Amino acid sequence: MEKRASKTAYFLNRALGYLALIGRNVRLPDAAGVWVMVADAERAPWEVAELLVASYPGVDANNLPFIALLTDFDVDEFEGEVQTTTPPPAEVVTVATGETEAAEQTDEAAAEGEPVVVPETTR
Repeated sequence: MEKRASKTAYFLNRALGYLALIGRNVRLPDAAGVWVMVADAERAPWEVAELLVASYPGVDANNLPFIALLTDFDVDEFEGEVQTTTPPPAEVVTVATGETEAAEQTDEAAAEGEPVVVPETTR
């Protein structure tokens, strides 16, 4: 079920790292995290950032991206943008080098509880 803003206000999504001005009765974006109302629309975005610095110490409020979502169309566009800019999950890549066999032997010895001597490498 979609959620809509009960009034025009600033909302923070810590998971996405966005501060948004969302219009009254506009649908909240369907994205990771939770949209939390943090201030009324009477304030300017930089004033809201100052409030967030005091309220949410873990949020770098001075560098939060800001967006105004005043219609459902704006929300659709924002959701599309967030999906295209979100990097895909990282893939594990194994690089084979001449040291691979020695590293595997070292791993096996460590797994068996034997002391492991690792030669120093210099470049």
